[in-house]
Amino acid sequence: MKHSILILTLIMAATVNVSFATMTPTPVSHIPKTPTEKIHLRFSHQVAQIHKEEKLGKLTKPQAKTLLSNVEGIRKTEMAFLKTDNSKQLTDAQEIEINSQLDALSKTIPIK
Repeated sequence: MKHSILILTLIMAATVNVSFATMTPTPVSHIPKTPTEKIHLRFSHQVAQIHKEEKLGKLTKPQAKTLLSNVEGIRKTEMAFLKTDNSKQLTDAQEIEINSQLDALSKTIPIK
């Protein structure tokens, strides 16, 4: 009896080791480094969330269209900020404004 438990334990341990050895590491997606990259990631996440909630039936087409146009409006504000400074980075005040607009918008998206 003790031998069968020992053999069973060894087999289970070997199986676990084999399964861990065959696992491939999950690729790490791009990690945003600049505030502008972080904001772009927020834009894409909000657009994806809107499409997901529409697909799940939690948003109607007109609601999703309105939310997407709001995202587009915030994006246009960001582009205007970038054009005024003729740079590729937002100032701290501009970043705060864009993030607060995105925060307000995210509260209007029904999540799960």
